[in-house]
Amino acid sequence: MGGRAVSQVVVLDASEEPTARRLAAEHGVEVELVPRRGIEPVATVTLVLVGAATAVGMVLRVLEQRKGGQMIDLRPGAPKAFYRTRDLVHGMVVIIAADGTVTLDVKEPEGMFGKVISTLPQLLSGNSSADEVAKTVTDTFSSDVQIEKHE
Repeated sequence: MGGRAVSQVVVLDASEEPTARRLAAEHGVEVELVPRRGIEPVATVTLVLVGAATAVGMVLRVLEQRKGGQMIDLRPGAPKAFYRTRDLVHGMVVIIAADGTVTLDVKEPEGMFGKVISTLPQLLSGNSSADEVAKTVTDTFSSDVQIEKHE
């Protein structure tokens, strides 16, 4: 596991800082708080995540998913036109048009779930041997998987 070391800056709601620190610790990622400048109260924190590229990527992915789905409210007088909400599953986009019409769209971010689903027909078709299934999985996911053969 691991990979090359990277650093990534992330701006979060201050209430998410403990979660970010816990996730980072679970994945071996160091967290550095960027000090605020100025005197105005700010509800966000800026963190620098430092660690292996895969670990930092995992922490960023989980933090992004925790934000929930996207609401787009184009009605006159809507309090916010564009915002993320945990009331929606990550990847869902709800659009409320000016006339009140609601459209729901699901955008699955590139992730393992979509890749697994796309390979199921190949894995389940015919009488595939364990070796053929392992080859299909390896060809599809390359370095993302490790196949162990038990005899």
